[in-house]
Amino acid sequence: MKVKTFTQRFLGCILLAASALTANAADRLLIVGDGVWGGWSIDNSVVMLNTADAPDVFKATVNLKANSDFKFLTATDWGNLEYRAGDTGVTLTEGTATPLVSSEENSNDNKFQVSEQANYDIVCDLAAKTIVVNKAAYQDNALNHTALWLVGSATPGGWSLGDGAMLSPTPDNPTVFTATVNLVEGEMKIAVNNQTGYGQTFYQRDAANDAKMVFGGDDNKWNITTADKYKVTVDVVNMSISIIKADSSSVSTLETESNAEAVVYDLKGNRVSGSTLCPGLYIEKCGSKTRKIIVK
Repeated sequence: MKVKTFTQRFLGCILLAASALTANAADRLLIVGDGVWGGWSIDNSVVMLNTADAPDVFKATVNLKANSDFKFLTATDWGNLEYRAGDTGVTLTEGTATPLVSSEENSNDNKFQVSEQANYDIVCDLAAKTIVVNKAAYQDNALNHTALWLVGSATPGGWSLGDGAMLSPTPDNPTVFTATVNLVEGEMKIAVNNQTGYGQTFYQRDAANDAKMVFGGDDNKWNITTADKYKVTVDVVNMSISIIKADSSSVSTLETESNAEAVVYDLKGNRVSGSTLCPGLYIEKCGSKTRKIIVK
């Protein structure tokens, strides 16, 4: 019995050690503070992204305000593990790895700042316990979101925020987010955070124009009437949205020869006759040029 007990304890220690070696430092990392657009609202916090290959390295490219505090949360409420600046507040220097101090090591709630407002590439390595910031290549407009998420009865994940369909920023213009996603008949809107709750601010349908968005306000949603695979493109500067079928008849896959005839499509990507259009918004494709047309 003693041998058996010793063996069980020994195996238990091995399992605990293995678990400690493979456990991630945190499942999520959220930026809060006066330095980011959502302020101290956890619901509107900035989501940092990681990958399965490097689960402890979280990245975000977002706008940081000058001389304004921010820190990092690992949970969606207060009083849990946080990552902060340590004994004193720290103004980060570009390209310099700075200690990222956990609240378990140091109870002082000191924050980080930057000295100049700009879009920054932020990298937090929770294994190395460092933070590095560098000015991003894109500076034309303030970047507030690392991604957006489609939620609703029309989407694969339904109304579960954690299962929202991710819209990723395009490399050349990170204020434009896109995804190709299977949608069904139903409704949807756009979340800014897939980690928190419904207290966040959503991008929603402009009641006067289905091709435009509003941020917050009345809970208007986009309605999908036909199940299909769609390319969804969202522009948070121009506050516009495009929802087009992602098949051979969609605008995105049309011929681009300069001598191509003008072809008109509705917002679902269906080809329509230009001579019998009902009032509404349409997309006209002629060769490599695309433009919106409004029929009143």
